[in-house]
Amino acid sequence: MERKLRIVTGLTLFAYVACHFLGHATGVFGVKAMEIVGRDILLAPWRAPPGRGILLLCVFTHGALGFRALFLRRHLRIPALEAWQLGLGLAVPPLLIKHVIGVRVGADAFAIADSYPRVLSTLWAGGGQLALHFLLLALVWAHGCIGLHFWLMRREVYRRRRDVFLAGAVAVPFLAALGVLNAGWDVALRALQNPALATATGAPADLAALGALTSRLQIGYGAVVAVALLAWFWRNGFSRRSSAVRVAYPDGRVIAAPPGFSILEISRWAGIPHASSCGGRGRCSTCRVRIVAGEKHAPEMSAAERETLARVNAPPHVRLACQLRPTADIEVAPLVPVASALRALEAESREMLVTAMFLDLRDSTRFAAGRLPFDALYVLERYVHLVTTAIEAHGGVVTGVAGDGVMSLFGVGAGPQAGARGALRAISSTWDAINALSSELAGELDRPLAFGIGLHSSAAAVRTINLAGRPSLQFLGDAGNVASRLEAATKTQACVCIVSESVFELAQTSIPEELPRKELAVRGLEDRLVPVRLLRARPQADFAEFAGLSENAALQ
Repeated sequence: MERKLRIVTGLTLFAYVACHFLGHATGVFGVKAMEIVGRDILLAPWRAPPGRGILLLCVFTHGALGFRALFLRRHLRIPALEAWQLGLGLAVPPLLIKHVIGVRVGADAFAIADSYPRVLSTLWAGGGQLALHFLLLALVWAHGCIGLHFWLMRREVYRRRRDVFLAGAVAVPFLAALGVLNAGWDVALRALQNPALATATGAPADLAALGALTSRLQIGYGAVVAVALLAWFWRNGFSRRSSAVRVAYPDGRVIAAPPGFSILEISRWAGIPHASSCGGRGRCSTCRVRIVAGEKHAPEMSAAERETLARVNAPPHVRLACQLRPTADIEVAPLVPVASALRALEAESREMLVTAMFLDLRDSTRFAAGRLPFDALYVLERYVHLVTTAIEAHGGVVTGVAGDGVMSLFGVGAGPQAGARGALRAISSTWDAINALSSELAGELDRPLAFGIGLHSSAAAVRTINLAGRPSLQFLGDAGNVASRLEAATKTQACVCIVSESVFELAQTSIPEELPRKELAVRGLEDRLVPVRLLRARPQADFAEFAGLSENAALQ
């Protein structure tokens, strides 16, 4: 409910600001256009009593929710965009109070005209009024655009048309400022040419009363901010004196943090890079983690967290780091590589131990035969979405999709051992995803979808490149080549999955005795045989437990 209230009130305020700015922009055609289009059309709904009431309610609700969010923050080590949004939100009210008191209260309490000519005359009267007004425009618009960005970032249309949104975000305030300048110059020029046309800005006594009220409200707002910050310091100081919760990460670090922190807050507090696109609001799944140990100490999911994870078909033991607030020691593994890691790889290629997984459907040509092209394409898109989600849920990164073949990489950011373990866990998740798709299409298939999986760990040169303006992780080395050959060998070996023993060695886990061992000759590695394990049927238990990974999951 809190998130929905923040979104609804924020969108309402943004709609009002947009109408206000567009009304300002009509000033490029003169002050008369501002009066007719801006004041009497665009702002008419907001000037009516119902519109004023809704606007006032949204202002106080949105502000109160903002202070509550500030109070609940455990620390201020936050990404730059979030810091800007917070700082802009705190800086807007003092300037907004001055503008609202001068225009709205002046009109209602002192019968001072709230027409555009009167407001523009006040702005052009000197004393830095025009500069303060432009500053208010910039602060309000920037704060609203950042909030709108966080809200829209999950939507595909926004990701595809981000440049269009950016152009609009820049054009609207620019045109508004241009309209204010042009219309203000129009009013000032007319007053110079004919002093009888000068617009009265209000009686000195009335203006003094408005100024005194403005000062008192600004001081009151400053006191509210000070009290909120003091309460925040006191609350955090008290919680840090309480018993600590230890959180272990895949690289071996164990962070002791005060109870009540979310996993995302702990990561940022300790300076551990952790992906989060929505700023920790539970609106995306990029901060998701897999609980390796201590799941019994994890609180139950909220409805918002459950909805977000269901949307990405997250497997069990996966939680949102921004929503998970452990009450006792826990071990987690972040599943999405952070942008900083990808940017570092973009600057230079790095050689690292990685685990590659290659997955391919069987008889896809037969499947497409007899179907309309778009019907076959729909099934293919559904398949790619399901297996990609399963791979990413365990820390993998899909590096390429060619037809029905999906190549993915594990170990970037999380480390070699965590990457190998994530790849082993991803076997059962991708298996379940394809079985789910077979059940979904049972009425159209004569038999369940067949597939093959190959896994191999070795050194590879990894680099991030830009494809059509988007970062794409690529790697070169034996890892991908051997994984692809092993997948192809599943046809001749009559199995579903072939895992090289190097994966188990890198994961530092025991190899299940139930998996038959073979040594395969792989094209490109003629000088040696690759020891592998064959998996012909999905284990009854989760493959992670089947492979003995749970033995190494305890907190150090």
